Amino acid sequence: MATTILELLGTVRSDGTLELDQKVTFAPGRVKVRVESVELPAPPGQGLVQFVQGLRQEMAAAGHQFRSQEEIDAEMEALRNEGDS
Repeated sequence: MATTILELLGTVRSDGTLELDQKVTFAPGRVKVRVESVELPAPPGQGLVQFVQGLRQEMAAAGHQFRSQEEIDAEMEALRNEGDS
């Protein structure tokens, strides 16, 4: 049995249906479908600041705890004092 693989992009709609970006060129019959999420690149025009803000929001939503300015200042002071001893 010969296997032909065709890779296409598409969109999963809110109702769970799949819409492909282009027409499937196989003969009619059964197929095996594998769905893999794809991270699209940042839209053109998104600057570095917007990218970093979005990344920070994603990290915060995933539970990342960012250091406070006081924690950063204390660590910097400790590093400066480390060379004095």
